[in-house]
Amino acid sequence: MNAQLELIIKLSKELDERIFLETLNKLKKINFFIKGDFSANRLYITLSGDRELSKIVFKIIEELGDFLRRYNLGVRDFYVPSYEISFPCGFVGKVKIPVAKAVVCNGEICRLVFRDLEKEFLKNNIAERSISLVKNKVSKKEEKLVFENNLEIKTEKDPVQEIVKQRFAKKGIIKGENIYLPKGSKKISALREKILIELKKEFKAEEIFVPLFTPLNILEKNDVVELIPKEIFSKYVTKPVNLKQVYEFYYLTGKVPRAETKNIGLLYNEIPLTLYKALESTTTDKQFFYYLDYLKLNFVFFDNPENYNNTKDKIVEFFKNLVEGFGLKYRVVMKEIDGKEFLKFESYQPFNKKWMGCIEIFFSEEGYTKPFKIKGKSGQGTINLENLFLSILSYKGE
Repeated sequence: MNAQLELIIKLSKELDERIFLETLNKLKKINFFIKGDFSANRLYITLSGDRELSKIVFKIIEELGDFLRRYNLGVRDFYVPSYEISFPCGFVGKVKIPVAKAVVCNGEICRLVFRDLEKEFLKNNIAERSISLVKNKVSKKEEKLVFENNLEIKTEKDPVQEIVKQRFAKKGIIKGENIYLPKGSKKISALREKILIELKKEFKAEEIFVPLFTPLNILEKNDVVELIPKEIFSKYVTKPVNLKQVYEFYYLTGKVPRAETKNIGLLYNEIPLTLYKALESTTTDKQFFYYLDYLKLNFVFFDNPENYNNTKDKIVEFFKNLVEGFGLKYRVVMKEIDGKEFLKFESYQPFNKKWMGCIEIFFSEEGYTKPFKIKGKSGQGTINLENLFLSILSYKGE
């Protein structure tokens, strides 16, 4: 990596040549300092190095402030008019990301160009995240096959057609969603109860109730950003600024009006951030919780660092045995998220020769416990009851 940063420091009064030269000698002792100049009450500094430089700026401002007091000078403000970062990258083309003026990749290096940066950029590690974001956008995170069972398939039923044909569900009311009728609901409920019996037996799983949405103030906790999936932003929970006016317009016209709204959260709880907030600053013993969300059965577990890997192995083996018990041809694929394992159990659909995701498990370790000052490690997962039911249906037809 190579980085170059231009810094302008505004002082409380004008510099003279003598003070500038003494200040320059001080600056030359700072790592990554390249050159400096002055005009009136402004210092112009260039930094360059083989690492991300935004964190160094505040250190320079602090040291200069202490040094200049002997001349009855103070630092009034500072600006970063230009910052460029280059890092190795095999992609060719331009990439768009927020805050960057330009991102250009030539097949060997990728160059990020920032202009007129605000202080928040320097404080919140945004430069390093910008690099990660570009890397994520230009490279595919490959999934590795962990396991695949060997099962002979004797049927090719289309489960989507079967649920309509057998009056398990009604389609077409909401795009992409099925409305399950009593006959289908009983099937899915029975499937859920069977799984819960096994979870309680194996892990002493206990039920909790988790809100359907995640408040924005929890999401904006700076040190969980790396582990928040982009899917979480697909459904906002909004509230009209003037609820009474919206209702009265609807009452009179029968139409929902365009209205000013404010975001209060995101409709997502597969990562139970509200639970982590509730357990903030505590020590968790070995615990396994589950909670329901429509056609999904979500779970979260905690354990101490010494026993975490043992629990992780047990969970993987449990779900292997569970899916195997349903008589499905399936595979387990893995990818890494911020160095942590994310597993997907996928069943093979013989009617279209594709794989369908049924279970997802993210072994987040200290990814969520540490930001909330919880002693221990954790993981969470989702059992997609609908997809599991459809998979069983495609094999057994009932």
